[in-house]
Amino acid sequence: MDREQIICPCLDVTVGQIMDAYEEGATTIDAVKDLTGAGTICGACIDEIEDLLSELKG
Repeated sequence: MDREQIICPCLDVTVGQIMDAYEEGATTIDAVKDLTGAGTICGACIDEIEDLLSELKG
């Protein structure tokens, strides 16, 4: 998984930033939105964020 890959093009949020947010306790899509802003503009990345969270949860 490439930490530098942009997952939210609207705000240039990367996979690594989502992973870091997860480590800080953002284990839901709403928590990730609050911490990173990802998914709050157009919403096109929501599915990708949910998939990433599922991977991180194991």
